[in-house]
Amino acid sequence: MLYGITQWLQAGRALSAEQASLLLLPLTLLSAVLVRPISRRNLVRGPLIVSAVSCLAASAGVLFLARGSPIAGIVAVTLLFGVALGTAASGNQTALYGQASAADQIGTASGLFRTFGYIGSIASSALISITFRTSVTDHGLHVIAVIMIAVSAVTLLMTLADRRLRGPGRSRVPRPPLPRPGPRNGPAGSGTPR
Repeated sequence: MLYGITQWLQAGRALSAEQASLLLLPLTLLSAVLVRPISRRNLVRGPLIVSAVSCLAASAGVLFLARGSPIAGIVAVTLLFGVALGTAASGNQTALYGQASAADQIGTASGLFRTFGYIGSIASSALISITFRTSVTDHGLHVIAVIMIAVSAVTLLMTLADRRLRGPGRSRVPRPPLPRPGPRNGPAGSGTPR
C-alpha cells in the first residue's frame, strides 16, 4: 500500500511528492497513536484480527479509488490502512516476545521477524513493478487491491484459526517468576533463622 498508493498519487493523480506525503501523514499518525494503548495491555489476538479486518476493508476501498476520487475518500482508505498498520505492529511484536520466551531466542526471533518484513517489501515492490510496468493506471491499482484483498482474507482466516492466540485477545507473554522467600539467617554465627 505504501509503495503503490504513493506512486499512484504522484503519477496517476499528478500530485507532487509533498502533497502525496501529506495525504499519507494521517495514516502514520493514527498508527502511532494506536500502538501505545495496545502494547501496554500485551494484546495479540484482538489487534491482529482488527488489523486483518482493517486491511481487508481498506483493500476493498482501493477498488473504488480512481483519478477523480475525492481527497477525503483517499484519506479515509489510508486511515483504514493506518489502523491495520498500528494494530499489526503492536500485536506482532507482542506475539514475538510471547513465542520467544527465553532470552537467547529473542535475537533469532527478531531476526526472522525482520527478514519476513523485508520479504514482504520485496514482494510488494515486485507486484508494483508488474502491475505498473508500462504506466501507473487505475486498473493497475485495482489489480493490486484484488491481490491485497486475497492476502488480507487469508491472513484473517489464519489469525482466527490459530489456537495459540488464546483468550479474547490476551497474549501468551510469560510473566516473570516471583522471587521465592528463602530462610533468613539470624545474628552472625548463630546459624538460626530469624
